[in-house]
Amino acid sequence: MKRHLTLIPMLALLGACATLPPQVSVDDALRMSKEGVTPDALIAKMRETRSTYRLTASDIIRLNKQGLPEPVLDYMQQTQIDDVRKDERLNTWETRPRYGFWGWWRF
Repeated sequence: MKRHLTLIPMLALLGACATLPPQVSVDDALRMSKEGVTPDALIAKMRETRSTYRLTASDIIRLNKQGLPEPVLDYMQQTQIDDVRKDERLNTWETRPRYGFWGWWRF
């Protein structure tokens, strides 16, 4: 019983260390930009929270018209590109384990 009582606080502490702050949403980015947050500070916050975005071309145009600075939009688009590249790396032949000279056709 005592082991379980000491395990619970340890798990709670580990869980607290592993959590990230909530991601910066598109609406949050617009709001922060209108409040005067600089593009560099906004991008830093997006990096800190590991925020990623899936924006269409029309989304980017609309957000630019609403006042979101171009460096922020470029960063948001880059997160989408990085996600696609990461997915491609995870699903390519090169990332699968190999078994010596004969590859997958090992006897």
